[in-house]
Amino acid sequence: MGKTVTVDFFYRNELCEKLEPWMIMPPAIQFNENNVKPDQVTNIPTGEKLGYYILNKDQSLHLNYEIELYSTKNEKKTMTDEERNFYLRNTILSPINTETTKLAKEITSQQKSDHEKARAIFHYIVENYRYIYPPSSRGVHSFLEAKEGDCGEFSFLFTALCRALKIPARTVVGSWAYGKMNAHVWNEFFIEDEGWISVDTSMAYIQKKQPFRFFDSSLKTLHWKKYFGETEGQRVVFSKDTEIELLPKYKNDEEAFTLNPILINGDPFCWGQQSLNGRAPYLQPIYVKYEQNDDSFPLVDTSHLFGTWKIREHGIKRFFKRPKEFLLMIALLTMAFNFVFQSFYLEVTYKLTFIIFFLCFIFRRERIIIFSVFLLVMTLSLLSTLN
Repeated sequence: MGKTVTVDFFYRNELCEKLEPWMIMPPAIQFNENNVKPDQVTNIPTGEKLGYYILNKDQSLHLNYEIELYSTKNEKKTMTDEERNFYLRNTILSPINTETTKLAKEITSQQKSDHEKARAIFHYIVENYRYIYPPSSRGVHSFLEAKEGDCGEFSFLFTALCRALKIPARTVVGSWAYGKMNAHVWNEFFIEDEGWISVDTSMAYIQKKQPFRFFDSSLKTLHWKKYFGETEGQRVVFSKDTEIELLPKYKNDEEAFTLNPILINGDPFCWGQQSLNGRAPYLQPIYVKYEQNDDSFPLVDTSHLFGTWKIREHGIKRFFKRPKEFLLMIALLTMAFNFVFQSFYLEVTYKLTFIIFFLCFIFRRERIIIFSVFLLVMTLSLLSTLN
């Protein structure tokens, strides 16, 4: 049970009389009389199944399913010509053009094998771009200009540079496997007979430049260099690439209208009312089509565009996650009161609470070394107080 999680996804059509969502069908999903079933399911080149729904006004799509934490170990080690062409294709978010091809060749001029070329691209991106959220514009073109973006832009560029060198690569769209709406995007590149190899340039950047960003989170982090070749194993996947063709065909019959369009490569894009040549920019976990023609339309927020999801861990990880937040709050409050009132009981309470707090991280295997040091120091401090 420790390697599985439960995903609870919910979407409600509050926007228009008829709304069309597309999403990759979870492999373990089972439908019952309470589920809205897809109107069409299509096999797509990633090996996944693309579901198409029609939701009437106030109708909901609710999927609750158990899934294994994602790993590339179960992925194929060989690739057909059709699959290779798909993962070498030119896209809007990850273009293969003169600029990206020239840059890729410059970065890898000293490397011989595809594996070492991919590693050189990994180091180049980590060293030369800055993580910010949200980015001012989506896509590689904007990322190369601004040299800053979020996990999406880091991933789009890695995909583009690998593909420019004829190395099959994909942008993997998913979520951290705990809590609510913890979206994330990373990469995989393919070596024949080795299979798909994980790469996470944005997490490598954060762990190198902002090492305390995830210090008290429920995420097990790695040394930044290890994000070339592996992940921490706390992820679920919604889609194994971006710019998936939407079937049935996404029709842009109405003129797109929104008060706050996003930018893709500097151009306005109305999410949920436009497509990228019939393709979703990405499915996280859905892409929708709705009609909005004037400014009297209800305010559209993130839940209208992506739905909401919550991921629940199982086993010991879930058991030790629950107390973490309130233990830290109790420890800090009692420590503050002890600073004011200098009470023996308050001092014992806050030190003991910190000890239990540190143990939660250790049992969850999150930053074991540093929290073991904290645990040792606080235990010695508590023993000193008791003596």
